[in-house]
Amino acid sequence: MAERSPALSRSARRFDELLAARGLAGRVVELPASTRTAAEAAEAVGCELRQIVKSLVFRARDSGAGVLILVAGSNRVDEARMARVVGEPLDRADPEFVRSVTGFAIGGVPPTGHTTPLRTFLDLDLLELGEVWAAAGHPHAVCRLSSLELVGLAPGTAVSVAPPGSPASGARWATFDCYGTLVDWRAGFAQATARLGVAVSREDPDRLFRAYLAAEPSVETGHYLPYREVMASAFARAAESVGSPISAATARELPESVPDWPIFPDVPEALEALRRSGVRVGILSNIDRDLLDATLRRQGIPSDAVVTAEEVRSYKPAPAHWARFLRQTSAEPRSVLHVSASYEYDLGTAAALGFPTAYVARYGALGHGRTVTTALPGLRELPTSPAVADLPAPR
Repeated sequence: MAERSPALSRSARRFDELLAARGLAGRVVELPASTRTAAEAAEAVGCELRQIVKSLVFRARDSGAGVLILVAGSNRVDEARMARVVGEPLDRADPEFVRSVTGFAIGGVPPTGHTTPLRTFLDLDLLELGEVWAAAGHPHAVCRLSSLELVGLAPGTAVSVAPPGSPASGARWATFDCYGTLVDWRAGFAQATARLGVAVSREDPDRLFRAYLAAEPSVETGHYLPYREVMASAFARAAESVGSPISAATARELPESVPDWPIFPDVPEALEALRRSGVRVGILSNIDRDLLDATLRRQGIPSDAVVTAEEVRSYKPAPAHWARFLRQTSAEPRSVLHVSASYEYDLGTAAALGFPTAYVARYGALGHGRTVTTALPGLRELPTSPAVADLPAPR
């Protein structure tokens, strides 16, 4: 990276303070060289052009509203396609309009912190990257963000913005997290650990399971590891933490047991009912592809599209699963209901990308308290729920 300046300009400092208030302190740097263009920014920070977030502001011609499109630096916006997505023609905003709706000058517009709330769209290509660099309030200022942090700061609609852009598929979808939503994660884990002879507390038989859930996210953070390695490492750490240490060989047996874990009883009927009604079924899972394929085959789970962590080389709640699904299917987020028993891993990110969401209370926690499209006690009610009935046909 080029040498940073010792102090931030007023507009960059304002954005730096906004990031700090959201737990992202120290991310903004101001560089001697201009970062007004994507190519200049990429050269200044030493990253690939596609890792630069271009904040492009348009003015909707009919409504006069501001529209923000966050675009990978290597891409050009197909304005005709985006006009169809927005629902009205778009005009490139002039400098005065940009400053009036964002509070920042062209070349320094950050992804959030604007004067006026802007309808926001996120380029799919940005969502599949581990790290991106965005403008930070001044033409010389940038900030480093993960793709998940970008989505958290600038929730919007995930879309393919680069020409030519695939037309919408015309299909309605329900996508599912697999383990914990379709497959009984808790029962499968208990079944496997009992077979492996791992000691558990009689007074608190779920203690090892909770320890595993606490250990797994830390293993998934950072450099991508195949899920077999993630699971074995988290299992070993969890067993050690509860006073039941296991060998490396025993730890490696846990992921191999996953395809035999039981599904919830309401799964087959619900998924078949969805497909009979014309709703396609997708699976977005934090697992290796062969383990998921074996699970779907052995448990008889139907699917029309699958995305795994192995394919995108990242783990939810990072947004790459949803971006890859949209790219594969040419679906629109508004026509895809994402269903999960986990807000932290799934529903928060899905909602931030423009997907309607359904929370399934698999372990008795229906009073979830988070904002979702709908909450259900199980999948039996899903096919006839308003969340499915309200899915619009793509434009």
